[in-house]
Amino acid sequence: MSNRLPLQGEYVIFTGIPRSMEAANLTVQFGGNAVIAPLIRTEEIVSQNDEEKMLACNTYDWLIFTSQSSVNAFYSKMKRYKLDVSFFRSKIAAVGSQTALSLEKMGFSVHFTPTIFSADVFVKEFPAKVSSRETCLFFRGNLAKNTISDGLSNKVDEWTVYETKELEENKQQIFSLIESNNRCSIIFTSPSTVEVFQKNIASKVGYDSFTICAIGHVTKDFLQTLGATVNVMPETYTLTEVIHELVKWKGRET
Repeated sequence: MSNRLPLQGEYVIFTGIPRSMEAANLTVQFGGNAVIAPLIRTEEIVSQNDEEKMLACNTYDWLIFTSQSSVNAFYSKMKRYKLDVSFFRSKIAAVGSQTALSLEKMGFSVHFTPTIFSADVFVKEFPAKVSSRETCLFFRGNLAKNTISDGLSNKVDEWTVYETKELEENKQQIFSLIESNNRCSIIFTSPSTVEVFQKNIASKVGYDSFTICAIGHVTKDFLQTLGATVNVMPETYTLTEVIHELVKWKGRET
């Protein structure tokens, strides 16, 4: 391993839903082997009153999105009911740079993002930007906590637009890589990815034989409750920042 290629010989395993190849390509640039092996997938929830709910979006002052999955589900409904960006008059709040970027690519202007990409920081900073009389619609997943609705004094309605499901096909690959290699780093992007790993893989291999990377303090805290030591967690909650921090971590060994 060299200082120039601190990830040489390292298998970097991405357990979250792949959104782009940027972080994987960065891994390769630093000499690593990028393994795209998601443990979860998301699926849009479609119901018979979706059109009515979409048309009612303009009755809210704010539309809140906390993940790319919620944006994707919203976009699917827009296409299904032939609604253009110009139809929506509400202001947009987004948690996370990638969430905001997804909305901007659709043509929306994002009016608020928290300084740290997490829901608990959102509920601390959002009230300083809005009136408590302004109403909000929160597009959420089935596993989302009540942080947004409980943490704001505003009227917040919730719409569960997607669900997270466990993926079967990559579990054996991850297990085999950990078993056969002493240079593995695993990136956990959410408590959901940790839960699947804990249930299916950790019972066999534990958490001590690989480098643990986490996106977000919620994911980190959950790993720690399971007795895992988180080695890498970037201040900015993105996959590319995880790789940059992992490079620094592995660079210590040179």
